[in-house]
Amino acid sequence: MSSSSDRILELLHQISVLKELDDQYRAGPKSNVAKEESKQRHSRRQQIRNEMKKLASSARRKIPSER
Repeated sequence: MSSSSDRILELLHQISVLKELDDQYRAGPKSNVAKEESKQRHSRRQQIRNEMKKLASSARRKIPSER
């Protein structure tokens, strides 16, 4: 597997962990600390999405077009 594929798998795992934490947040009490952590997870998910878009974009450029 290429390093970009490995990185995408790692990022997908991080998203999965963040989703699990968000599910726990929704079920639990909403303290100020919990709310701040939720905001940080949202920000991290956005960073992950952007990184995945960049990785996908660079992977497409490396694949020769079929003609």
